[in-house]
Parts: sequence; structure tokens; C-alpha cells
Amino acid sequence: MKKLLLVGKFNTIFQDMSQYLEQYFQVQVCIDSHDMVKGMLSLSVPDAVIVCFIGMEKEGEKILNELKYNFSRLPVLCIGTKGEQEPYADFLRMDQFYSLTRPTTNETILDMLGKLLEVDVDKENGTVEDNKGKKKVVLLVDDNAMQLRTLNEMLRGSFEVQMATSGMKALTLIGKKKPDIIFLDYEMPMCDGKMTMEMIREVEEAKDIPIVFLTGVRDKEHIEAVLRLKPAGYLLKPASVDMIFDCIQRILA
Repeated sequence: MKKLLLVGKFNTIFQDMSQYLEQYFQVQVCIDSHDMVKGMLSLSVPDAVIVCFIGMEKEGEKILNELKYNFSRLPVLCIGTKGEQEPYADFLRMDQFYSLTRPTTNETILDMLGKLLEVDVDKENGTVEDNKGKKKVVLLVDDNAMQLRTLNEMLRGSFEVQMATSGMKALTLIGKKKPDIIFLDYEMPMCDGKMTMEMIREVEEAKDIPIVFLTGVRDKEHIEAVLRLKPAGYLLKPASVDMIFDCIQRILA
């Protein structure tokens, strides 16, 4: 089980956060004292640290400096209002430190921790599974079966590939297993790529999945219509293996 160190003042929000995260992680709590934090880190190094800025005053900078200089590989999630974060703006621009602005929810905090720790969180069953080293899931949506087979051959050695020949089948697959990225054709019968993307964006669990249009449509009118949907990318067929891999790497990075 992943270990968290939760640092802050023992108020209602802090305690509620701690109790919620204890369902998924081994949580240690510590008051916002530099000496206490330093002592706890000397005994056991967690997988991540959460620093709650509520009511934090003089000790905050000392605590963040301790993490910066002596535990630079440790991801630190800092939570506070814009005003509470302001004194620590220089830290929050560093790669080690991540921030969530209050008001936020425990579910949002959990989702952020899942990304930082590279774990899959099953909220329904209260389980956490390490996904480090697991293949990313790529969903290919195209009504052309030959195109799907060609793309599958390109990608299956490096990714877990899902294939759908229509927008509705794509939604069914997304409901069973959320992909990390979607490659979507534009010209498809019944439900074209634009309609499919709009439907995906209406699904709460899928609205943030990056979608790349992979299509032969080249005319300005259609391209502008697609770009208004703000996809993560737009590739023209036939796209080379290098182009597709570069696109995936850029977006998922």
C-alpha cells in the first residue's frame, strides 16, 4: 500500500481529507511544524506528501525547503486557496511541487494522487493498483476494418490496443475500460467523428481523454469544424508510424 504524509493544521477539512484517503493509502498525519515533519521523514519516507496550507504561517516555507533540498524526488501536493498559495508561488513553479486550489473535493485530490503515484484508483471498490510499467491503452475508432488492422499492427507491441468500427461501439469500450488516448476517424456512417467526439465529451469519466483525429479529410471547412472542438491533435492519413508514436508520446507526456 502506498504511503502518504499529510501535513497541516488539525482542522475539520484536514481530518475529513485524512479519513477519506485512509480508504486507499497508508496515511500518516503531522502538524505543520518543520521539526515534526523532519523527524517523521527521518523515520519513514512516504511515496508522496500532501501539504495543506489552511492556517499555515511561518513553518510553511521551512517545510517546503526541507522537502526541496532533502527529498527532491518526493512528489508534493500543495492544497490551498489562491491567497494561501501565494507565499509559496516560487515553490509551486518547480517540478517537484503540484497544487490544487481550494475549494476542491476529496475525489479530486484522490484523482491527482493517482496521477502522481501512477496508480489506478477504483473508487467503487476502494482499491488502488500500481500501473507503473503497464501499457497505455489506445482506442482506435474507424469504420475501415483494414485501417484498424494496420494501426493495430503498428501499435500493439508498445500499447494495449482497443478497436471500434463506430462511435457507439467506442462508447461501449470506453465504459468497460477507459483508454489513455483515442484516435478517431472523421468520415464514418451514421455517427461521424465530430458527433462521436461530442458524445464522448458528454461522458463524465471520459471527458478529459485526449482525442486525436486521424482522417483523410483535408478540406478547410471540415478541418475548421473539427478544430473548434479542440482535439488533442489532427493527423492526416496515411500517417507514418513515427508520426503516430510522436503524437502519443507528446500528448501522454
